[in-house]
Amino acid sequence: MAEPYDRWHKKRPQAGDETCTAHKKVPSREHGRGKRWLARWRDPDGQQQSESFDRYEDARQHLTKMQGSVDDGTYIDPRKGEALLKSVAEQWLANQTFDNPRTYAQYESRVRNHIIGPLGSLKLRQIKASTVQTWIKRRLQVLDETTVGLVFTHLSSILAMAVDDDLIAKNPCETGSVKRVKPRRSKKAAKDVPLSWEQTDALRLHLPERYQATVDCGRGLGMRQGEIFGFSPDDINWLQKDKVAHIRRQITHDRGTLVFAPPKGGTDDDPKDRFVPVGDPLALLLSEHMRKHPPVEVTLPWMTKDGEPVTVRLVFTTRERKPLNGNYFNYLWKSALEAIGAITALNDRPVGRGRKWEKCRNKMMHALRHLFASEAINEGVDVYTLADLLGHEDPAFTLRRYVHRVTGAVEKARKAIGRRYRAAA
Repeated sequence: MAEPYDRWHKKRPQAGDETCTAHKKVPSREHGRGKRWLARWRDPDGQQQSESFDRYEDARQHLTKMQGSVDDGTYIDPRKGEALLKSVAEQWLANQTFDNPRTYAQYESRVRNHIIGPLGSLKLRQIKASTVQTWIKRRLQVLDETTVGLVFTHLSSILAMAVDDDLIAKNPCETGSVKRVKPRRSKKAAKDVPLSWEQTDALRLHLPERYQATVDCGRGLGMRQGEIFGFSPDDINWLQKDKVAHIRRQITHDRGTLVFAPPKGGTDDDPKDRFVPVGDPLALLLSEHMRKHPPVEVTLPWMTKDGEPVTVRLVFTTRERKPLNGNYFNYLWKSALEAIGAITALNDRPVGRGRKWEKCRNKMMHALRHLFASEAINEGVDVYTLADLLGHEDPAFTLRRYVHRVTGAVEKARKAIGRRYRAAA
């Protein structure tokens, strides 16, 4: 096995040569200049390669690693690892294609802000498992765990591409030490509903009157927040006995601009629309809301900020007859949650002027959708039908993430089993 070469001292000194005081060896012309130890090896093509190190042990370990990779056929030229992560990440981004044009903008924002920003100036060979661990820790200080988990999958994919392109030997995101600390994309669903029906009754009363019926669209129709904001009276067949709501659009953002778009995951070719039954009590409630607050025509671009303008009559708008914005509405929602004792404020500032609350992601408007799913299952709706009503392709996902125990469910189970035994007696 070859040994690292000492650049600072002569390998074959002549008789009478003076030694240096520091190492008691005969100095070479390179003595004291640059790194002392040189690891030298031949690549699979027979060309000599080298890399310098300050410490003998580091040079020896690198030399052993290089010679071993040549022997087992896994050799990668270390010079390829000089590429900056920024350039590789930008190449990875350029290779991504999506049916939904907004998706690319979302990927680009996450990669530029949370990968290229903190790590882009590093060379690929400098990114170790410890580098990724530190990056995860710092991202968790500014982002929630689910978002960090999503960005982590992007970083892992970027480095996997570097491995496939023979720029680095292995993906540091796939090491055991990183897998033990990597954030989870989703958490296990809670046993009980985040907000009960009774809590949402109370919360409803603490919202401004013009927004109270948004609660019923969430818990009564299983709509997402953006779908509620984009809901039109023209989406319900009011003249039919068995009324149905056609969930076919949402209001979302594209590069800072509000736009109309198909429901989550939808495109013009596959809009992901769905139909949800509307009971008479809910239909009456929505009719009463629209009597007090007549629908307003709103024009927004379709799909992207540069898309064709589309005009829709909306059930819910602001007092200024403008479409609802999630950031504004979420302040009102958190204030209502505080009013019913579901969350606690962290300061005494007014709502909209710096008031902050404890983390409550599981109690935000999406909790109404979970309540809809849990109540439906509790009342005997099968999971396949429920998945269709929610717009899920996988019923198992519906069960795993959306179904919780509702008030009275245990007693209902007891009575159901009791009826079976009484019938058999």
